[in-house]
Amino acid sequence: AGGGYAVWDRYFSSEAQTQRNYQKYVDWQANYDKAMREDTYGGKTPQETLDMFVAALRAGDVELASKYFMLNEEGKVDQKWIDGLRKTDEAGKLQEVANLLLDAIPDLESRAYESDYKFKVIKNDELKIYVDMDFNSHSKIWKIESL
Repeated sequence: AGGGYAVWDRYFSSEAQTQRNYQKYVDWQANYDKAMREDTYGGKTPQETLDMFVAALRAGDVELASKYFMLNEEGKVDQKWIDGLRKTDEAGKLQEVANLLLDAIPDLESRAYESDYKFKVIKNDELKIYVDMDFNSHSKIWKIESL
């Protein structure tokens, strides 16, 4: 009975489960912070990041272009951005997107907070592209949050 209690107390009790969950969180946070600090793909300003992204698109470098997107909770670029860029490339539209982004103007009225920045491309009174950027405070660079 004593051995059963010791096993229960160490592995199955609510305190043991809470401790394991807490440790998982601490490990996740450390790995996430490390990935964010090591993320160097982006510029010191939102415009610089946008220019780097456009240059990668113009060069047809989908891998490089995808690195300008903000990292997800796993410390990686979300696969949806990579897949989206690949589909755009396969459709032969990378240059078209790059050319549209050359006309991007800041949308300062839509900024929610200081580390938020937005660009928009309007053609013929129609919104064509909206770029939402966020500041990676760990590595001090601007990243694309969504496009």
